[in-house]
Amino acid sequence: MGELIHAHEAVGGTAPGRRRLTQQLNYAYVALLAARFQGFCRALHSEVAGVVALGAADPGLRLVVEASLTRGRKLDGGTARPANLGSDFNRFGFEFWDAVRARDQRNRGRQEKLEQLVEWRNGIVHDDIGQRRQQGKLEPDRMNRGTCRNWHGALDNLAVSFDEVVADQCENLGRPRPW
Repeated sequence: MGELIHAHEAVGGTAPGRRRLTQQLNYAYVALLAARFQGFCRALHSEVAGVVALGAADPGLRLVVEASLTRGRKLDGGTARPANLGSDFNRFGFEFWDAVRARDQRNRGRQEKLEQLVEWRNGIVHDDIGQRRQQGKLEPDRMNRGTCRNWHGALDNLAVSFDEVVADQCENLGRPRPW
């Protein structure tokens, strides 16, 4: 991510103003940010599934439990949008987004920013930004480096809360706190 930020500054400078040459870098930033966050969420989900499965005494049953927790996981084929995250992490016996929002009230706004990022990511990779803009799906209507950095900060904070709430849930399920 740092390399993209440096490339952006090299092409467009750091002063305020219109940046005509940097839009493709913004698009790359969005796609990479969404991909990395999805990878983090998938890895976190897999790690928790493994911790929960260790609660089964029989090794064969452990494999069945872990496979059950990860089979059909939306993070394997879809984006890390809030609905998919809720669907996947709710498998651990709690309301994931309720716990995330209870951890930090600012997470409601961060959840909205995640949804915005994913919508922009989808518009970029499916090459239908204009159509999504006409449908009113893109918030904000225009995206720039500041928007990307704002989304990046929101995801960093969500990642911390995700770590905390799933570690808490492992304890609630009688498993040791994994980290």
